[in-house]
Amino acid sequence: MANPRLIFAIAVAKSAGFASKLIGNKGETLPGRILLALEPEAISLLAASKKVILVSGTNGKTSTTKAVATIVRQLGTVSTSGSGSNLSWGAAGALMSRAKYAVLEIDELHLPSIIAQSDPEIVLLLNLTRDQLHRMHEVKRVSDRWHVECAEADNTIFVGDIDDPYINYAMANAVNSVRVSFGGRTHADGAVCPHCGSYLKWVGANYSCSCGLTNKISDRKFKKGSAAYRNAVLANVVGEVLDTKLIKFKESELERSITKEFAGKKAHVRLTKNPASWTEALSAEHKAEVILVLNSRQVDGIDTSWLWDVSFKPLKGKKVIICGERGMDMAYRLHVEGIENTLVNNFDEAIALVKNKEVSVLAAYTAFFELVM
Repeated sequence: MANPRLIFAIAVAKSAGFASKLIGNKGETLPGRILLALEPEAISLLAASKKVILVSGTNGKTSTTKAVATIVRQLGTVSTSGSGSNLSWGAAGALMSRAKYAVLEIDELHLPSIIAQSDPEIVLLLNLTRDQLHRMHEVKRVSDRWHVECAEADNTIFVGDIDDPYINYAMANAVNSVRVSFGGRTHADGAVCPHCGSYLKWVGANYSCSCGLTNKISDRKFKKGSAAYRNAVLANVVGEVLDTKLIKFKESELERSITKEFAGKKAHVRLTKNPASWTEALSAEHKAEVILVLNSRQVDGIDTSWLWDVSFKPLKGKKVIICGERGMDMAYRLHVEGIENTLVNNFDEAIALVKNKEVSVLAAYTAFFELVM
């Protein structure tokens, strides 16, 4: 790395990050921002000396990236962004490490650019579903961008869950790919083929199209399971490509969840941030009492209309307590579905109403991190 400008940029970026932490900031994105400001080609220059693995998808990026990093450490040192910073400056910051491997979580919209800059060895594509529409394009537009970049990245092996038709379409023209199926899965946005625009033919949880797009033909097939199970399997498929040993993960390790005590009650807190993650979380077993926390700050999504894309039927018969800045929206949504609930002002009031020793908590992005910190 005999590039004086890059060496200078790294030195300044690291110093700024260190100083930021000294005055009480986390300093997570500042080094990468400064690095790219001083050397716009930093990602390409730094990635050239590493084996880069990228992980992207609407849900599960952070936990799956940690799993992939754990697997890759069998081969050597790994740099990664433990904070979940997944934009260009997060990638740049992680690449400043001298590690042999870089395992990077990448935001869906930034993925094509980071692939082009880093020439990764492997890209793991998890899923594509509707997310925060105030900042995220419709699923089809994101998959179109991925489709183009997958076809152009000749040196990259793409690993993806093709039970998601948008992942299958994204990888369709990839030169090197490992197409994984878990026996089929329905998709809320899967009525129309992302490749040709015809209606997909669904038989149970499997789809096919006259243009040839289908999940019935795959390179690897595994049994059905939860999102956490699927992501653990996909992480190990990446490991197989790299010739590592299998590592078994508990499903709880690949869920954004934590158990913590509040007011003498054990709360099982799980992150729920969009229709797909809410649906997945609601399908799990929960305690008799459940607290739902809904905010609408920037990272949560300021538009809560997505609530109507989720069925809350699994909560019927449970004692449901609701709080958060947009608690009224959630309370009304459950009322329409015939689910009794109690709306309170804040989490302290919610936990005070819990009668049992344990409670399930499903919390929006900002609420989750406020509770677990």
